Amino acid sequence: MVEVDKKSSASKRKLGGSQDAPTKKSKFSTDLKKKPKFTGAKKKFSTEKKELPKETAKTRKERKLARKKLNPNYELSCQAKKIWEKLRIQKQQLSKEEKSVLVEQLMELVQQNGKMMINLAYAHDTSRVLQTCLKQGSKDQRHKIFSEIQTHIVDMCKNGYAKNIVWKLLKYGTPEERQVIMSSFKGIVYKLMRKSKSASVVEYAYNNYATAVQRQAIIHEFYGRVFIMLANQEPLSLPQVIESNKDKKSAILSSFKDALTPLVDKTVIVHTVVHKALYDFFYNCDEATVRSELIEVLRESLVHILHTHDGAYVSMNCLWFGTKKDRKVIVKSLKEFVVKISCEEFGHLPLLAAFDCVDDTVFLKKALVLPIIKNIGDLVLNKYGRKVLIYLMSPRNTSHFLPEVVKMLSTGDSNSTSKKPLEQRHSELSEAASPGILKYLADNLEQIIYDRSTFVLVQVAVLCCHGDNSELIQAIVKEAGKEFVAGEKNETGKMHIIEDPCGHLVIKKLIVTESKSAAENPDKESTFSSALVNGVAATVLPIWSSCNRGAQILLALVVNSD
Repeated sequence: MVEVDKKSSASKRKLGGSQDAPTKKSKFSTDLKKKPKFTGAKKKFSTEKKELPKETAKTRKERKLARKKLNPNYELSCQAKKIWEKLRIQKQQLSKEEKSVLVEQLMELVQQNGKMMINLAYAHDTSRVLQTCLKQGSKDQRHKIFSEIQTHIVDMCKNGYAKNIVWKLLKYGTPEERQVIMSSFKGIVYKLMRKSKSASVVEYAYNNYATAVQRQAIIHEFYGRVFIMLANQEPLSLPQVIESNKDKKSAILSSFKDALTPLVDKTVIVHTVVHKALYDFFYNCDEATVRSELIEVLRESLVHILHTHDGAYVSMNCLWFGTKKDRKVIVKSLKEFVVKISCEEFGHLPLLAAFDCVDDTVFLKKALVLPIIKNIGDLVLNKYGRKVLIYLMSPRNTSHFLPEVVKMLSTGDSNSTSKKPLEQRHSELSEAASPGILKYLADNLEQIIYDRSTFVLVQVAVLCCHGDNSELIQAIVKEAGKEFVAGEKNETGKMHIIEDPCGHLVIKKLIVTESKSAAENPDKESTFSSALVNGVAATVLPIWSSCNRGAQILLALVVNSD
């Protein structure tokens, strides 16, 4: 019986166990689902928790004031700022004597508290107090401030608040005081230019108060260690040192390049001091390897420097002597700012250099030409923007560009990277730009042809643009065919195009130019002259002779060989 029971119990366990087993299992499973009770600890934790006091504007102000009072100069700054408020408010018309008295009170306040003025120069509020003292004080008071802080000039240049005091010392100080400040920079200009705060002080002194000798001394510190070692104490220029040390020319230029490379930083490269140093490098460097190394470093940062004379020259050299990859990176960096660059006095010159030397005209059309045509209205209204448009239509035309500019642009013609003929590049770009220019001029002829600054665009477009210019010619003929009465003005206050100073000049120039072209090439037709004669009514033409300018146009038509 016992053995049977054992077997039956074993079989029951295999089949799922006895009837009591499931109840035990369910009980065990429900126990696991229940969360443990921490009644005592929970109650204790809830009783010990404290609520933080509610934050208000008043409590924040009190906490801020408590922090300020920890500053040992707090009381002094409070008293000084009360006097400073009287000095700085422009509404109060204070006399020079009253201003001098207030400044004297500020200086006595500092001395009574046993504080040095230099301690006040590094705080944002008391620094402003000292700046106002320099601005409003007398010559003796300024010199007194200068004498106390002159030994700390270099350290002050490195501080965001104290550097403003150095600016004021340069602006309101005497020539002797400026000389002391400039002398304190000697030998450490390169280190100062590596930091944005101190670099701005050197830039301000260089552009506004440095003499020619001091400027030269500042720039010499960027020429590298080899130059400094060879120049010794004599104020020799870079070409003189290279001429007297021809065997070390490569070492001089390589050291110069190494000194310039760390300055290619967005916060430092914007300064004209750096632009001048870069200009001197490219002007004197004719070694392709050294030059290419610096171009590779500079190519993405040219957009930050081309708005100055020296920066534009550097950018043009990078385009001329850079590799295909360098040129592509440079053009890409200009793409976003092409309209702004086109309207700058010096910034538009690198664009002209790009039109001259970049072989990939398809890429150039997408990156530069199309954005220019898309925003042609902005360029037409700008003096330098119009030069970019004229260059696309008639490049290196001495009638529209100074001989010096044409000579400078031709410097890059001998570069080894460009393979296409210059005329082919110009022709391809002109074909891409011409349709947009012709369309805009035809649609806005009245605003452009009567303006002294823009009428030349019409003349160049008719004579030089590629493609069909019939729409623009018909717009001019339509304007000329209007009813004419000598001396009368229309409702907009403008004279008839035949008598207008600008309009008649365009028509006369087109007729004369076509006449000369037909004389040189008899097979060529006079497109504009024919359109003018055929488009204007026969009854209108004789009336033109009633004014001097109209008679000149009729004479030009008679002289025309067509």
